[in-house]
Amino acid sequence: MSRETVMHLFVLLNDDLQLMDFSGHPMPVALKVTVALTFYASASFQRAGDYVRFGTDPESQHQRALGFVSITGFPQVRGFTDCTHLAIKAPVGQPAAFLNRKGFYSLNVQLVCDHRNRFLQMCARFPGSCHDSFILCRSQVPMLFTALAQIQGRILGDKGYPLQTWLLTPVRNPASDAEKRYNACHGSTRATIEQAIEMLQMPFCCLDRSDGALQHATERVPHIVSAMLCSAQLCNTEGGGFAR
Repeated sequence: MSRETVMHLFVLLNDDLQLMDFSGHPMPVALKVTVALTFYASASFQRAGDYVRFGTDPESQHQRALGFVSITGFPQVRGFTDCTHLAIKAPVGQPAAFLNRKGFYSLNVQLVCDHRNRFLQMCARFPGSCHDSFILCRSQVPMLFTALAQIQGRILGDKGYPLQTWLLTPVRNPASDAEKRYNACHGSTRATIEQAIEMLQMPFCCLDRSDGALQHATERVPHIVSAMLCSAQLCNTEGGGFAR
């Protein structure tokens, strides 16, 4: 398509796609149209990497480290990881694999966020029965710290993850004052990922099951999650937010 054709589409679709959002930060019509056209042409969301990415350049890593230090003094932290369950309808074929420990069908979505509640990485391809640590080991995150060595420092995870040189978890049964202080700082820093997930759930009710489960085919759900994260990142970048 020529630039003129795409610009003409913006005009034709403006009234239909303009979102009335009381937050004051609706997604631009131009962005909606270009993302849709990209998906129709390539069957992928090429813009996802523009908004959800684990910046590996030294400056990005340095800023994240400073940001986490400012929270509780935790040094050399590059992110915090956790998972959240996205409710889906019972899939056709092997539905038991998607039945999670809470008793509903889901995808277990791994997220990594920084000190500003911005998402750095997403993995949304594992069924709800998969443990968080299983997903982390099979995601791209370990390779960034080991084989590729693109990220220096470490990330934090809750007690459900195994301790690694690049992944720090709480001390089980802390005995000394130092271990107790470490756990307190770890727990306070954990609030970043909890806040990020809560902020994501506010506009997208499917993430907290308040509006029921997603009724889409399972293979489409990762694309939906990607679109939600891109939208959330865009509003975060612009300093605004979504209205529920």
